[in-house]
Amino acid sequence: MSLADDLYRDIILEHYKNPRNQGRIENPTLTSQGANPFCGDELELTLTIDKNTIREIKFHGKGCSISQASASMMTEALNGKTVPYAEDLAHRFKAAMLENAPMKMPEEMSDLESLDGVKKYPVRIKCAILSWNTLLEGLSAHYKGQGQASHVEGEEGQRPDLTHLLGEKEAEMAKQVPAPEKPESIPSGTPKEQVDAALKTVIDPELNLNIFDLGLVYGTDIQDGLVKVTYTLTSPGCPLGPVIKGQIQSALIKLPWVKEVHNELVWTPPWDPKTMASDEVKTELGIW
Repeated sequence: MSLADDLYRDIILEHYKNPRNQGRIENPTLTSQGANPFCGDELELTLTIDKNTIREIKFHGKGCSISQASASMMTEALNGKTVPYAEDLAHRFKAAMLENAPMKMPEEMSDLESLDGVKKYPVRIKCAILSWNTLLEGLSAHYKGQGQASHVEGEEGQRPDLTHLLGEKEAEMAKQVPAPEKPESIPSGTPKEQVDAALKTVIDPELNLNIFDLGLVYGTDIQDGLVKVTYTLTSPGCPLGPVIKGQIQSALIKLPWVKEVHNELVWTPPWDPKTMASDEVKTELGIW
């Protein structure tokens, strides 16, 4: 399977576009906040706990499809379950992600098994386990009689360190970008139209949509065979950035008249799909 097939199966995108239990509980028993600075994921869990049972759990956050889908699946799995059960499931899920244990979940929680493919890409594991670590941190505080907790991914003590694999994985993924090949004939349209069409072939692996229609391309400048592309990513620190950069380079250098491609990654203004994405992409992402 491809990267997109493994990571972004239909069920993951469905949870991302239609998250379960999204929002905040008024006057919750427990509030636990989590963050993954590496990818920019943020999460807040609110729970109502009564007689050692999670009567209600909701999440509010922002970030990549993996972190948000995982939180959605987790809250769906834990509503109405006991606190010990929630802890056990969290540890089983983390073991499956971090220790390559089998991803065997109860039948009614089979959605969680769709995250199994994330294990092939260590830089994304932190996204998948953020909500679970935030939950465990919160439950630990609850046992101490506290109603507030916080968790920062990567600062929880002894655990497999995944960040050292980033360079190796980025290099491996960048190599997957096809070598440029010049087409036999010149594409139709003005140079600007040809560049735009080429950029529409560049796919963001995060959402499996092209960067042009996502609104990630902020501008192009064309002068004497030099094409400068100003673009951004869906989130700061996105580990798939080198893949996108390589795709841009490969797609544009295929145009017969292009001699050189310069990529400029910027963060201002921040990407907002509500105002920057095409209508088709908004429909695909469930943004109305």
